[in-house]
Amino acid sequence: MALVEVCTVYFLMDRGTEEQMSGKDINMIKRKMRGNLFIRFLVSPYFNVIKRKEDKEYLGSSDSQKLKLYKNIHKGKRCFIIGNGPSLRAEDLDKLSDEITLCGNRIYEIFDKTKWRPTYFFCIDNDGMEEIVNAISNINVGKQFLALSARKYLPEEQEDVIFINHTNKRFVINRYNDKSSHISEDISLYFSCGYTVLFAALQFAIYTGVKEIYLLGVDFDYSHVTNRWGITRMDAGKQDYFDNHKHAGSALNYESTLNAWKVAKEFCDAHGIIIKNATRGGKLEVFERVNFEQLF
Repeated sequence: MALVEVCTVYFLMDRGTEEQMSGKDINMIKRKMRGNLFIRFLVSPYFNVIKRKEDKEYLGSSDSQKLKLYKNIHKGKRCFIIGNGPSLRAEDLDKLSDEITLCGNRIYEIFDKTKWRPTYFFCIDNDGMEEIVNAISNINVGKQFLALSARKYLPEEQEDVIFINHTNKRFVINRYNDKSSHISEDISLYFSCGYTVLFAALQFAIYTGVKEIYLLGVDFDYSHVTNRWGITRMDAGKQDYFDNHKHAGSALNYESTLNAWKVAKEFCDAHGIIIKNATRGGKLEVFERVNFEQLF
């Protein structure tokens, strides 16, 4: 069976790059590759060649040049990286109106409860990308940083949108136990994958020169969690978002995401950047805890 799957994947890849393939072809490749380490190992050289080509092309793009303008733009300041966890309160956001704030995905669903609006907005996950891009088209979410895959939903250049090269430097064989996450010190070339949109936001914050980073609403406690062997655990009793009726679009890649947060702490410690967790509760214990109220 594995041999048949390998042949199918190679046949589809031979038909062209992702831009030339149909959505049906791309989804078939992703489905066959997601949990099969043997197939991922065999096709990794092909995808590494594509990655190097894409990195080179992106470096000469207008998006790359726009990102360079953010280098040290907030030097010495503090910022808040905001997750969408159930601990997030609208009244907390009201206190952040004059702060540098970074967030992502469906944060806009809390806008009807607060006058606060973010400084920067990120979306990198293909799952739900079209829905999110359409939803924020007429909403003030600040400067938008979207994965390159979102370009097909915004064919015309948008003043407040920058497309980012969000990637692993090399194709990852076991994405469920990936130790390759790191802080990209030149986001005008690429953002390192950390299996959470907030890791992209963190790299951007560091690039802008901030010296204090506070996490808020980053509960790190999901109803769907996938372990290092690709097995998903489900707990329907847990709430994923500040909105009781919303659940994460895909399972949390626990081991790889946790590793990314540890990498973030090590980098910040080594570079004199304060990073603390102001989330109420939750299960992210990588960073020192701080009382949100005491930050004002």
